[in-house]
Amino acid sequence: MVTVNKRVGIPQAITINGVDAGGAMTARIDAGFDNVMRSAPDGLEVPVKDKEIEYVRGSITTQDWAQVIAVLTGVLGTYIFYERKSGVAAATGFIQHTITNPVIHRANFRFTKGGYGPVIFDFECRAEDETKGLADMWALLDDQAAPTYIAAARGGFRVVSALHGTGPGISIYHVTDFDFTLTLQLVKECNDSDVGYTCVDARLDGLTAEGSISFQDSTIATAVLVCQSLLAAAAANLVLSVKQGAGGAAKTVTIANVDFNNVGRTSDASRPFTEHAANFDVANDAALPLTLEGANKIITIV
Repeated sequence: MVTVNKRVGIPQAITINGVDAGGAMTARIDAGFDNVMRSAPDGLEVPVKDKEIEYVRGSITTQDWAQVIAVLTGVLGTYIFYERKSGVAAATGFIQHTITNPVIHRANFRFTKGGYGPVIFDFECRAEDETKGLADMWALLDDQAAPTYIAAARGGFRVVSALHGTGPGISIYHVTDFDFTLTLQLVKECNDSDVGYTCVDARLDGLTAEGSISFQDSTIATAVLVCQSLLAAAAANLVLSVKQGAGGAAKTVTIANVDFNNVGRTSDASRPFTEHAANFDVANDAALPLTLEGANKIITIV
């Protein structure tokens, strides 16, 4: 029997809507038909079936977490990545995926003590016109040369400092985990002679910005714990200094108008220290409205 090997793996060289995103981790694609119709039995043992509304959607995970806003606000274009072919020389040992018009509608990044911070993007493809379907939104090229390496500004493996508010604000020590998600309102429609979704919009109105921070700081000030102080505090900027890898300069992440909604703590004999967790969202300011871009940003990374 002839051995046949058609396997591929190791996603790399990701470019999303013109933004190079290094440190590729996962590239998930989901494609199919959103509306599958099956007839009533009507004397048949197996129903009659029809399918419509072709879609391509998925998620992208990289370690280039500081690109989160650049990707989320990038100009709609293509999402390209490569995979390595098994058992084939590098000169022709790659396949290329090209996803057309990936509308990014959700972005999440996370810092966990002791590991590089990942960023995850969710996308939904917009069909270029009413005739475009699966093959147009997800195209492949075989036998490609090795792609150009895309470097990543990896980091986020330690939050050096965290401060909520000013004058003097509330310092949060011993941060073990930080998670932040931006979710845009996704609306889409397929009608008339459309093969796929020709209308796909990620609307900024109705955007949600929320997250959580976990820490081992059990400081008591004025008879309350830090987690209780955060819950009682007014909405204010949350500023994190985040350590970067390979000797890179630390990044400063500022999330505007963070308002803590609930807190919890776990004291467990099987764990060395008590862990606190505080969940928050971003509260807008009608006098100075917050936006992803512009003078009053929801989040800045420098």
